[in-house]
Amino acid sequence: MRNNYEGMKQCGKHNGGSWKFAGIKMLLLLIYALSGGCRPASDEMQELTSSRIIVKAISDGGATRSATEGTVTKDTVFTGNDILWFNESTKEIRFRDNVSSKPVVFNTRTIGFYIDEEFLFSTIIFVSSLSSQVFNSMVFYYDITGNRYYLLDGYPEASVLADPQKVQDLRDENRQKIASEWSKFIAQLKSEGKYKNMVFNK
Repeated sequence: MRNNYEGMKQCGKHNGGSWKFAGIKMLLLLIYALSGGCRPASDEMQELTSSRIIVKAISDGGATRSATEGTVTKDTVFTGNDILWFNESTKEIRFRDNVSSKPVVFNTRTIGFYIDEEFLFSTIIFVSSLSSQVFNSMVFYYDITGNRYYLLDGYPEASVLADPQKVQDLRDENRQKIASEWSKFIAQLKSEGKYKNMVFNK
């Protein structure tokens, strides 16, 4: 009888320990789910919502609206889903992944920016800081050293050229030609939560 009693006590101890362990496990799972185990709903919505911004390779053009559907290739260079943000102050466009790993970036001279099927403007791709070339229309510039991308009004900076004021006036004139389309691009970035306007960014 004494042995049976002792056995029941031991069994009670083991069962109590099991229930206690299970309770702690459930509590930890609950805390994990509430604190960070689940991604924010906003992140999930951002992934589920496809961006309307599409950037395609085109055979010619510049920072103008001269490109037509006939010059557009089938290659999509990137879409708004690849863009993390664009900082209008610094002109940097930050991507989620390294876009330079896509061969189409280096095999294309000009790219066109679209919202759905509406053509907005085109830019020249420039990936070398060693060239003496001067561009006075919009440039999609890749800084090899810093591994950063920029949407610039021209390259290099007007201040380093012989007649900076004349160059800047020409760039302002070219930029004015796409002012309406640029505003649409910025508005779309804002609506997708991909717009910044900060002098300094991390």
